[in-house]
Amino acid sequence: MLRNNIINNILRLTKSATHKNSFPVQRFVHSPSGGTHSSDNGTKVYVVAAIGAAAIAGGYAKYRSNLQLDSGVDVNEEQRIDPDGGVSGAKGSKKTGEVSKINPKEDLRAEGWIRNGGEKEKAYITMEEVARHDLAQDAWVVVEGKVFDVSNFHKYHPGGSQIIVANAGKDVTELFKPVHPPKTLENNLSPECYKGMVDPRAVADSLKAYEAEQERIERERNALAPVETMLGLDELQEAAESFLSPRVINYYGASSLDGYSLAENRSSFRKCRLVPRVMRDVTKVRPQTTIFGVPSALPIYISPASNALLGHPDGELNIVRGASKTGIVQGISAAASFPLSEILEEKSKMDQEGGNKMGMVYQVYLSRDRQKNVEQLKEVVEGGCQALLLTVDSNVGDHRQSTEKLKGAKGNAEPGTRMGPIENDHQWHDASQNWEDLKFIKELAPGLPIYLKGVSHIEDVRLAKEYGLAGCILSNHGGRQLDGARTGFDSLRSIYAQDPQLVKDVEIYIDGGVRRGHEVLQALAFGAKGVGLGRPFLWAQAAYGEKGVIRAVRILEREIVTAMQLMGVTDLSQIKPDMVECLQEIWK
Repeated sequence: MLRNNIINNILRLTKSATHKNSFPVQRFVHSPSGGTHSSDNGTKVYVVAAIGAAAIAGGYAKYRSNLQLDSGVDVNEEQRIDPDGGVSGAKGSKKTGEVSKINPKEDLRAEGWIRNGGEKEKAYITMEEVARHDLAQDAWVVVEGKVFDVSNFHKYHPGGSQIIVANAGKDVTELFKPVHPPKTLENNLSPECYKGMVDPRAVADSLKAYEAEQERIERERNALAPVETMLGLDELQEAAESFLSPRVINYYGASSLDGYSLAENRSSFRKCRLVPRVMRDVTKVRPQTTIFGVPSALPIYISPASNALLGHPDGELNIVRGASKTGIVQGISAAASFPLSEILEEKSKMDQEGGNKMGMVYQVYLSRDRQKNVEQLKEVVEGGCQALLLTVDSNVGDHRQSTEKLKGAKGNAEPGTRMGPIENDHQWHDASQNWEDLKFIKELAPGLPIYLKGVSHIEDVRLAKEYGLAGCILSNHGGRQLDGARTGFDSLRSIYAQDPQLVKDVEIYIDGGVRRGHEVLQALAFGAKGVGLGRPFLWAQAAYGEKGVIRAVRILEREIVTAMQLMGVTDLSQIKPDMVECLQEIWK
């Protein structure tokens, strides 16, 4: 039924589609036997074509690989997939390595119009024609039968050029639909990018695999055990992994290089032991606090994490609903699947239903094109976000081997190779960013508190204080950037040991590796104001939607409250460093 509706819509759109930049191409007629042949009268027609790639938050809908992606997905919370690598394809075809001499207007070889009812109409663009446009400087893609030219767009794609260029000249419907909300292309590409439409029967074939996969996922999701039976965050992850595709699992779980920092994020909490106090009345405990200046029911927040849509059709909207209903702060990824406007609209709806204004903060990346930040932050400020999280540990792209292998990334040793994994031509990575750029951010968001996300060194915390920032988030980006980088928890302990007063003077948060409530208390003992969790909420909403998000919060709430009682404290302020004992380095 879904496929038939799409085909009918494509046929309807084809009858009215016209564009001044379309070019005539040969018309193909389907025979009763199912084959195709040139029309007997040699009639030619005008083309409809195009590509589809999109941007995210802040003006572009973010493109991420889905389970079915040919290419990889960005695993960062804001998840940039691999940065835009060097594109030798821009100089030559992947087949010949020679410079392309194709002139799109001449090469379409179209002659004349087909008339219907006296009106000029475009005919279908053939997939053979689309396949000609497979270079970085001449890139077309097909999404649900529509052809788009993304030659001038892919370098601005928040997910990097690589995913787009690697699939240029192809039908990317299977890759595109699972990770982009409706109207992504219409909202982010200019009308000139739309080229026309391909034969709807070819579209029907391309949708079969997508539909079958979505049906399988929904069937297996519905067969999961009741969400109430989930007793830990790891169980929610296991539930999601039981039906998600390998590519989605890799996207959510991938790390840089050997995954050392990713593993350390979890193990760092096991280097310390809690030292509880006893014989205290803990009948009533108060786990409430403020996070980024916003009231929170618990000392946790949802870290910005990209592409929630990969796991569930409602993606980030699930997280908005769950965070609102449980009273915790949500961080919005700059690479969210849904446009910021739709996320803010859902927030407004939840605020009205619940009677309370939920906390929402926004993650910012400095773009090489600062105008992108101007547009982005205008929407953030007008939308009512309460703080900015400026990500500073992604000034260049990462190197995620598992993702590259899944998407078949190539090196740059041979002529004609399209993308290299180590080049960095990504508009949302800026290697030139520095402390003076804070003036630019402050001017665009006057009055909004700014927190640096991705800090490890004590001197950077001191500089943040000097520049008048609200605080820092100690983090190694979930192990997705610099492999071997110190964990947020280890950075916290080190900074506290060197300068306890600094931790009191600057709001300090950590993220990475927390999966249990007592681990939150370990961080609070060394002065952290709160702890962020990203992946656990991606897995939770993938498995159970909004209910999964609520369940994840309730699991942590019970564990935090129970740990507080067993530690002998009734308020978070009572948790002190002497209540945590860390092992000597030799035993770690």
